[in-house]
Amino acid sequence: MADASRIDEGKERPKVALVGLGCRVNRSDLDSLADELADPFVLVGDGERPDYVVVNTCTVTADADATARQAIRRAARKNPGARILVAGCYAEVRPDELRSLPNVVAVVGARSRHLVAETLQQLHERWLGEARTAIPSGLITAAEGPAPDRRCGSAGELGLHAVLPNGHTRALLKIQDGCDACCAYCVVPRARGRSRSLRLDEALERIAGLGQRSREVVLSGVHIGAYGADLSPPASLSELVCAASSRGLAHRLRLSSIEPGELPIELFDGPARGRLCEHVHLPLQSGSARVLAAMRRPYTPSAYAAIVERFAKAVPRACIGADVLAGFPGETDEDHRATLALAESLPFAYLHVFVFSPRPGTAAAGMAGQVSPKLARARARELSAFSARRWRGFVSAQRGRELEVVVERVSGGMAIGTAREYVAVRWSAGRERRGDLARVRVEAVDGEECLGVGAAEAASRP
Repeated sequence: MADASRIDEGKERPKVALVGLGCRVNRSDLDSLADELADPFVLVGDGERPDYVVVNTCTVTADADATARQAIRRAARKNPGARILVAGCYAEVRPDELRSLPNVVAVVGARSRHLVAETLQQLHERWLGEARTAIPSGLITAAEGPAPDRRCGSAGELGLHAVLPNGHTRALLKIQDGCDACCAYCVVPRARGRSRSLRLDEALERIAGLGQRSREVVLSGVHIGAYGADLSPPASLSELVCAASSRGLAHRLRLSSIEPGELPIELFDGPARGRLCEHVHLPLQSGSARVLAAMRRPYTPSAYAAIVERFAKAVPRACIGADVLAGFPGETDEDHRATLALAESLPFAYLHVFVFSPRPGTAAAGMAGQVSPKLARARARELSAFSARRWRGFVSAQRGRELEVVVERVSGGMAIGTAREYVAVRWSAGRERRGDLARVRVEAVDGEECLGVGAAEAASRP
């Protein structure tokens, strides 16, 4: 953590803007960084001119790399006098591609995330020592992490958001990082290393603290199903969730993406019932047994389907999502149709669709039978169209139900939030405030959003 005493109290504190790209793990990293920087620096949002910009990058696909480069260039254009520090997974595996981008003065890989605050301190001291030149001379690169581990796990979801401290009504807690799996297409564990878990007592303490600030705590990680296996004594995700639930440390808990064979289905209808949100995200990647084997995924299509069907039976009306990867090397039209057929047969609410792109250092990058980008994108569009249809159907199915919603914002007399089932809900606000829990009866659907009335208002109607 940065030492606030190293910035003179008598001088104006430097301003830092944080930009996050990628999965929930990246967002959780940036949330932690926001807490670390809150005292020695001033964190600013859109519309304010920062002295420094931290861009936390993702590298799960070539598109993610391109998005990161665009975000860095955009930050430089909007803030021509700001110094940019690039962090995260892309910074870990391809630092040379980032060093030449406009205003980039530091590159800190994902395995050295703990050095970001210290590096910002160094940048600021150098800037002061160089009479506040627009961009300091030279480039700081944080110490290298351990040797890359080329084993890897599943893809994450992509997005872009700005971060301010304590700004989330649904808090993220990274309980695990890294991965010991060996999937052929993914570079993420090369960036993040072997699986490492937060100690059980520390995880429970963090859940308790976040539970006092937020109604929902999302348990995130690169491979959360492996949580606790590396601890001494060993622990497990089930043990953590059961302990947090029985102690009432958070009103509700949500699991981020989890491998299908590691889903603790028994918790949803047992010890954690009422605490765990009725929502799971289970990476599928392909409906073809042949492609799954080439990907080094640890299940067959039939085994995956059995897990989804068992969960759907145990937790009716739950929201079930999946990752799918279009255009993996050697994927044929028949393989693609098998993925669509499997998806059609299962009660998915949505898919996160990715187009395969060869990641340097992964087994799939050198495989024969590379699918043309044009064909891969065409297949991805078919999968995305299926996902859009399913999501509209899932949202429509909420009509007439009363949902528990965390209020995320109130604007123009309307309250907007996220239900346990992961759907967005909007209704006419009464006394609701940001961060409140509300019971909302869904009366209509507007595209991908539920429209409703607060339970108190609904109860007063004849």
